[in-house]
Amino acid sequence: MTLSEGEKQKTLLARALMSEPELLVLDEPCAGLDLKAREEFLDAVQEMCTKKGGPALIYVTHHIEEIIPAITHALTLRKGKVVASGRKEDVLTNEVLSETFEVPIELHKGKGGYGPWY
Repeated sequence: MTLSEGEKQKTLLARALMSEPELLVLDEPCAGLDLKAREEFLDAVQEMCTKKGGPALIYVTHHIEEIIPAITHALTLRKGKVVASGRKEDVLTNEVLSETFEVPIELHKGKGGYGPWY
């Protein structure tokens, strides 16, 4: 009852990892987190992904800036149809993301991650 949203998400992640799954699906895990909590959570996911024997990860998000360096592949959907899939560098382009989100996007890379400009 006294945990912050960020602490709750980290606790849920730890609980999910206790059974040593081969696959972990995170669906919008940063929803409701403030900036600091989001960055701390993403750091924990990055660390999990880079440990030997860690689970494969499916990470669902609408926020490009949440795509951590450990994520190697991406798939974008628009209205339930695949727009693009493949290596992250090939999928996360201005053209693909503009088509996916139906708004002109200029993507910027920095600090190992991505960020959109509209």
